[in-house]
Amino acid sequence: MRPADLLRMLALAAIWGSSYALMRIITPVYGGAGTMWLRIGIAGLALLLYAKATSTDLGFRQHWRAYLFIGLMSSALPFWLIGFAMQTLPASYGALLNAASPLFGAVFATLMLGERLGASRVVGLVVGFAGVGMIVNLGPLQVTPQVLLAATACVAATVSYGFISVWIKKYLKGAPNMGLAACTLMLATVVTTPLALPLTPWVIPSLSVGMAVLTLALMCSAIAYLLYYRLIADIGPTKAISVTFLIPVFGVMWGVVFLDERLTLGALLGGVVVCVGMSLVLGLWKRSDGVLQTR
Repeated sequence: MRPADLLRMLALAAIWGSSYALMRIITPVYGGAGTMWLRIGIAGLALLLYAKATSTDLGFRQHWRAYLFIGLMSSALPFWLIGFAMQTLPASYGALLNAASPLFGAVFATLMLGERLGASRVVGLVVGFAGVGMIVNLGPLQVTPQVLLAATACVAATVSYGFISVWIKKYLKGAPNMGLAACTLMLATVVTTPLALPLTPWVIPSLSVGMAVLTLALMCSAIAYLLYYRLIADIGPTKAISVTFLIPVFGVMWGVVFLDERLTLGALLGGVVVCVGMSLVLGLWKRSDGVLQTR
């Protein structure tokens, strides 16, 4: 893996690491549907305006059908599901469940692309997920029908993420990254407006909620998707989606830096375990004469 790809993964994990905390701020005001609609609408509009200002070709005529499908599966559906879940689950639980995305991505890559998982990649997926659990350090949560429904919604979102990342690699060739990000978000906004608009409370947000909405849309969607689609094209869906293992790492880091949260030994050890798992999934180690060496 090239250093530039690794830097993109770290940047993406740092950005997405803040998304669950932001949704915990937004969803009590706008609900799951409203949070999804505002997120994709603002992000898509910002990218379209940027593309217009820079005269960037979006490839809309050639790829609009694929853009529509991707927008629904990578943005509208999972964002709605996660927004719904974040009204019930703590942000840490959402981050942990989202870390299952690489497992589903690996399954779909095997079924649709014929990728060979290999022992090291399977071990890396398991180790990475275990490390996430150590970081989140889940405490007791009373299991109620509402909690189970919210957890199911989160898992369904990870299935959608895993599937669409592989679908893009298999079926979408030659689409520009800007078009992929901007058009998928705007088409998803158009299609979901009749459903989401009646469910979105029309209230003036406080300054903190308004800033959270803009950050979630512009950083965690617009910029993040440009990075993510580039990674899928460059390193493949299985490796690209493994970035979700790092989301709780950065989530804890942002909590320590900005919210004065306590850094636990479990979080530190979990971060190390996640990095080991990530290195195996990304193939940063190779076997030579029975000895593992770094690439």
